[in-house]
Amino acid sequence: KIFQTRSKYGTPTAGIVFNTLVVVAFGGADFGQLLELLNSVYALSLLMEYAAFVKLRLYHKELQRPYRIPVPDWAAVLIVIPPTLGIFVIFATSNWYVYYFCTGIVVVGIIIFKFSDIFKRLGWVEYESRKSNNHKYATTPLDEDEITDPLEGPSADPPIDSNVEFVIA
Repeated sequence: KIFQTRSKYGTPTAGIVFNTLVVVAFGGADFGQLLELLNSVYALSLLMEYAAFVKLRLYHKELQRPYRIPVPDWAAVLIVIPPTLGIFVIFATSNWYVYYFCTGIVVVGIIIFKFSDIFKRLGWVEYESRKSNNHKYATTPLDEDEITDPLEGPSADPPIDSNVEFVIA
């Protein structure tokens, strides 16, 4: 629940502090190594997104989605093959510390997942389920009385007049 708490402005303060500590920990690394590590972690997250996309597309067709790619299921699988192969090529040409770091990240992630499952069954942690249309943090508490729809705010663009003609001199 520590990462669930928010400031009066809606910002996740504990998450920001934790992220700052991680940045400070990696601050002494060589820039090239740091860039390679960050890109490899991003590539791992992309692989998970692609796997989730394919699994949801093939096995959970009934789920509501904000949009759907208008291709058949077999083409959806083909869409993720080129970037996945590119990620594997990048991993194949990486240095040894990238392998160790990525392996460590995956192992720690699996361990955290297993422990969170055990802790959930023991009743030590509780996960909150939210509806996909819940826009609790789309605005700050100060804006709530000004905005009735979280998707429409003061930053919404005014309507464009189609009768205006642009002339280039």
